[in-house]
Amino acid sequence: MARDRGLVIIHLDGLGHHYLQRALTQGHMPFVQQLIDDEGYVPMRWRCGLPSTTPYVQAGLMFGDNREIPSFRWWDKEANRLIVFGGISSFKYVSDKYFRGAEPLLAQGAAIATCYTAEAIETYRLSYRHRAPVRDSTIPTQHASLRYSAQNIAASWLMNPLHLLDLARTTFVQVWKAYSIYWQARRHGWRQADKYLVTNMLEEIFLQQMTRYATTQAMRENYPIIYAAFYTYDGMAHAFGPESEYSFRSLKHIDHSIQSIAHERQAHKRDYEILILSDHGQSESVPYTQKHGRTFGQWIAEWLPTYQVEEFNGRKFTPAQTIEGHIALTYSGGLAHLYFKDLPGRLDRTALEEKFPGLIEKVARAPGVGFVMVRDGASDLIVTPDSLMPILTASGVADSAHPFFAQFDEPEVIARQLHKLNSFERSGDLIIFGAYADRRQINFEYQMGGHGSLGGEQLFPFILAKREWGMETRTVGDACDLYSQLKRLRDGLLKAPQSFSAVAGRSLAMVASSSTRSCLHAG
Repeated sequence: MARDRGLVIIHLDGLGHHYLQRALTQGHMPFVQQLIDDEGYVPMRWRCGLPSTTPYVQAGLMFGDNREIPSFRWWDKEANRLIVFGGISSFKYVSDKYFRGAEPLLAQGAAIATCYTAEAIETYRLSYRHRAPVRDSTIPTQHASLRYSAQNIAASWLMNPLHLLDLARTTFVQVWKAYSIYWQARRHGWRQADKYLVTNMLEEIFLQQMTRYATTQAMRENYPIIYAAFYTYDGMAHAFGPESEYSFRSLKHIDHSIQSIAHERQAHKRDYEILILSDHGQSESVPYTQKHGRTFGQWIAEWLPTYQVEEFNGRKFTPAQTIEGHIALTYSGGLAHLYFKDLPGRLDRTALEEKFPGLIEKVARAPGVGFVMVRDGASDLIVTPDSLMPILTASGVADSAHPFFAQFDEPEVIARQLHKLNSFERSGDLIIFGAYADRRQINFEYQMGGHGSLGGEQLFPFILAKREWGMETRTVGDACDLYSQLKRLRDGLLKAPQSFSAVAGRSLAMVASSSTRSCLHAG
């Protein structure tokens, strides 16, 4: 008798199409290469949209709706709080405003180490202390009786002595490797972002192994669709840059995890197909402070000396005299959003010029800034050090002959992406893009590789799918454009031979770790 089928989506954070090809050529991902050579998989390049961050892209892939997610972190004026993703997430405080009417891709499956559980609005918990499934006559007994919390997944994993031995071995190897990399970089004067070394060590020791274990556990529990995210490469690329040999080395461990998951494909009740994708790429970066000797927030504090300026992630600048107002600067790689916290709603150009004359031009001319985007009534306005220009002409198309757009490969696509970002109410009063030149992005955070903005490989992730599935990426300009193709693949696999409704369950949010990050990079 033919068995039910299922789909496992493996998400490799931050690995762009270009660097995937290099990793394959250099032999860092032998199992993935085997999938290409022996099983008809094809690596395809696609555009993730803007901002090139994990929360924005995952929302598009999982719901077909990534509106009002302007970055990895932003200031929500209505909620009067910072919204940020990660191990301790604040998205839960505003999640009820998102994805209304959307059909979650994972509605009856498992979401492992993702930004969203993709079950129902009230369960979008980013810290992954997910409530236990409720008993329901439509839910298979084996699903309803389990508690898939971070603690229980970890406890189950640690009960196996082989896992403990592997944990001890991996801990020794990764600690030795991290310190070796750190001192080699110091000795040779290589660029590095120290904090990501510790983060990566934790990921390789614990988070990656737990994610792999949770994925195979979900396959054993017969969930029809599973989405699992691995973040190690993104952390290493932040630390050393996407072209670093150390970043590529991390892919060997991810390749091993993919192989372990693939070996479980037909071992249980369901025959699983595997699709591998990334959410965005990374571009080589130069930290703003390294290039200019100060943070970007210091310029704002100088120009508005009676305002308290707080950078996320960064510093706080408080005036000695009476504080007239508060400014939030939220950073995600080469993208920054500036919010006047005390002024309701999103301010347009006219309001900004009336309240803060000349500020827009000062920001656009600041060192390290490529351009600024603001609202201009119902239109969008790009401000560069040399010009003002609308994103779209009166006829609704980009002026592709303008020197600004000449730097991009597809001006029409870039114009639509900029227009969408500038349409969000939760975008900053000013949206600031770090300069991009000589294949390097100015990064408002201290990272050697980054994403979130425009320029280079950060906009171009990959999807690795079987040719027979008929997936098409040439016309994809945003993650939302892939949602319908993923849904069609899911439905096609789950239709036969048994009714999909027979295995309907509630979405499972299995956690790699509640104490370490999931979807934690500026990204």
